Amino acid sequence: MPITREEEILGDLAARGNLRSLNTLRTHGAYIYAPDGQGGETEYYNLSSNDYLGLAETALQKRFLRSVDTERFLMGNPSSRLMTGNSPAYAALENTLAGLLGTETALALGSGFAVNSGILPAVTQKGDLILADKLVHASLIDGLRLCGEGVEWQRFRHNDMEQLATMLGRTQGKSCGRTIVVTESLFSMDGDFAPLDTLAELQHQYGFLLYLDEAHAFGIYGPESAPGTGLLAAYNAAHPELPLRAEYQVVTFGKALASAGAAVACSQQTKELLINRMRPLIFSTALPDMTLEWTRFLLGRLPEFQPKRQRLQELISVINHTLQPENPYLSQIIPIRAGTNENALRMAAVLRDEGFWTTAIRHPTVPQGEARIRVSLCASHNPYKIEQFATLCKQFG
Repeated sequence: MPITREEEILGDLAARGNLRSLNTLRTHGAYIYAPDGQGGETEYYNLSSNDYLGLAETALQKRFLRSVDTERFLMGNPSSRLMTGNSPAYAALENTLAGLLGTETALALGSGFAVNSGILPAVTQKGDLILADKLVHASLIDGLRLCGEGVEWQRFRHNDMEQLATMLGRTQGKSCGRTIVVTESLFSMDGDFAPLDTLAELQHQYGFLLYLDEAHAFGIYGPESAPGTGLLAAYNAAHPELPLRAEYQVVTFGKALASAGAAVACSQQTKELLINRMRPLIFSTALPDMTLEWTRFLLGRLPEFQPKRQRLQELISVINHTLQPENPYLSQIIPIRAGTNENALRMAAVLRDEGFWTTAIRHPTVPQGEARIRVSLCASHNPYKIEQFATLCKQFG
């Protein structure tokens, strides 16, 4: 009997070390529990969660549940926002976020992928030019591909501001539409930061619009006056003489805030345009009030989480001291380089045998030959356990 197309594709993925599967896992604090195949569970130290502040815990949840109005329907929202799903909880959340970020308004959707794949096709038209960092998230790449006919997009080398300046220089004197530069403030796979200072200089020189994805920075970084509001806010507080403006500032709620959904902070006109043209908004069911209220509850407590942010910085120092004192990691995202897919899978298996749950990140999530173990530090991690993990990683060279 001939093999099916599905069997052929899956076999090819397996041969290249790219076959993925879903694991049924239960989380509790810094630990994760996986079925052991004998009716029980095996405990692992969880180093693969984006719960950077350690907010996915029951004590905080109980505080929220005591504060929420349970006399109204909270658990679902069976309509799109443009039909009957635009509950008052949306306005409350968007107003709170806009107030924190200092923008006219904000627009919340069900996921960061929905936001990033939907904005660029909605705000661009023929003649516009988009310049995107080579390592922006897959959701942004999908957004680029969905842009309409006549919208040109190019990608510059990761954080290469000289190449970006050259590309921007070519637009001078030409009759064209808008130019939008797209980047992340903290990159999700390499854990490094965009050079916001140089971007500010280029923006003042060339006048481009900026699309800044703060998914992995929001909740973690920010100025002393507004902790947790992101790297854009931190930069602008420190450099009032050369501010950086982001027309589209994207934040997610499913990482440091341990909630769900995402939003873009923007102008009122941009929001109105997105409401009319953004397909992931128009054709998606609205988020339930329970989720929206939980997110707003956490936004209101961002200053309260400052000790957790400090703890995270201490953990970064611990792993740097053991692994890379001469070339320190910059953020809570730690890439342990493996090179090949096979190497990454082997490293993950060794670490799992020692009780640490890590994920092998392989092509096409990262470029070919750049597979790695992606480690996410969390404020609930124990410094001793992180030092133990880093010591194990040193054996990989």
